[in-house]
Amino acid sequence: MKSLILFICVTFCYSLEAQNWNRFRGPDGNGQFPELTLPLSWKNSDNAWKIKLPGSGHSSPIIWGEKIFTTCASPSDSIQYVLCIDAETGKILWQKEFGSTPYAHHKFNSYASSTPAVDQDFLLVSWTTKKSNILLCLDHHGKMIWKRDFGAYETEHGNGFSPIVYGGHVFVTHDHQSDSALYSLNRKTGKTIWKVDRTGSKPSASTPTIYKTKQGKTLVVSTSQSHGCYAVDIESGQISWETGPGSLDKRSVSSPFFAGGYFFASCGSGGRGSRFLIAKPPTALTENVEIKHTITRNAPYVPTSLFMEDFVFSLSDGGIACAIDLESGENLWRERVDGNFFASPVRCGNAIFLVSREGKVITAKANRKGLELLGESSLNELVHNTPAFSTRGIFFRTYSSLIHIPTKS
Repeated sequence: MKSLILFICVTFCYSLEAQNWNRFRGPDGNGQFPELTLPLSWKNSDNAWKIKLPGSGHSSPIIWGEKIFTTCASPSDSIQYVLCIDAETGKILWQKEFGSTPYAHHKFNSYASSTPAVDQDFLLVSWTTKKSNILLCLDHHGKMIWKRDFGAYETEHGNGFSPIVYGGHVFVTHDHQSDSALYSLNRKTGKTIWKVDRTGSKPSASTPTIYKTKQGKTLVVSTSQSHGCYAVDIESGQISWETGPGSLDKRSVSSPFFAGGYFFASCGSGGRGSRFLIAKPPTALTENVEIKHTITRNAPYVPTSLFMEDFVFSLSDGGIACAIDLESGENLWRERVDGNFFASPVRCGNAIFLVSREGKVITAKANRKGLELLGESSLNELVHNTPAFSTRGIFFRTYSSLIHIPTKS
């Protein structure tokens, strides 16, 4: 009976999460949302609302029901802000401040680059300094439930990874230039359930994802230089499979995701991708993962790719869009898109939204024959953040603002 109740609870919670943009790149981390009647281009006057945030940053917004959660930080003293915003009106429902310590980070990074995660009860927020890697658990009203500090965080770039929550677990990486690990924490207490150590001189900044096998096991999948793309049993903490050392030989910033029977993961350095893996997970517990293709030309580094039914759409940091055939690994086409990109492409129905660092939003449609541009708009501000969707429309986070573009009536 207890097993049945647990199954029902997990299934119910998962179905709730599937209706909410509850983590970086939305449910399952795939960057996909059902079709809405959205404008393909717009002017500033078309905004449902736009609000100025109390700080700046590169974290992406997340949504649960009618609440939007985001973070930002003061660029001068790194004070951290966590905000809850009404999705309909743009009114700030509550705002919490947390003291922090300024530290050196990459010029393209910020003090608030980790995207929160949310479920029906809790909000998980991460930030770092040189001396600490903090994970906070708050309720939906901003009350602190627990706090974890994983210790010193040594990196030349600063923070970029984001937590995820699934069932009774919170998964978060403590990945830097010293002893690193993937952690599973108890969702209610923050205590460690297990951790998987990882090594490598290039820390990963990717966000994990959840994968359910045909045998009924649930795995959390992450990336690192020491394991490549690898899957861990969420109950035992044992590695189920990995693409292995060297398969992702540099820093992983884009996040792994599963779609169409394949895993997708990439790595790079110096502002450009070096490898884009397409891997087939094992069909039996005794088998290992199979790397189907390793793509090196125009591989994405920061942006995470999109699955498009019978091909994968990738976007390099320098604005090269590609359609990659899943069977052959060959490029079906390659086109340059105006701009440079850190935001991951997201898809709503058949429309793909590409947001450049310069603040241009390009709406497009892609198929196996090419890329069709549908519209262009401007957010008029620096953007490293990936948009979020709800049934109300699309929400763009810029360096210091939050903007709501509503569905068309």
